[in-house]
Amino acid sequence: MLETEYGGSVLIRGDSFYKGGKSPGIYEAGARANIATFHASITQQNFANVTVAPSVQSTLITILGRTAAYRGELVTWAQLLAANERLEADLNGLKS
Repeated sequence: MLETEYGGSVLIRGDSFYKGGKSPGIYEAGARANIATFHASITQQNFANVTVAPSVQSTLITILGRTAAYRGELVTWAQLLAANERLEADLNGLKS
């Protein structure tokens, strides 16, 4: 199990416990870097988006964790993808 806080502690629990470090300046440094990259991309007319693949992977990891939690069992990538389950957001109660 991975336990992490944005700008805080990082731990890996399991057979090989690992107490990671901290990254206290990650939010401010990340925001500055993102703004600088965004500005440079616009001014240099570079419209490639290298964040798509890692964003898709991050979303799939989240769905994998959600699926395993709901089922209460280990779920593999192969099982998740083979299920071909359609997930729809429940937006009831949100203000427009």
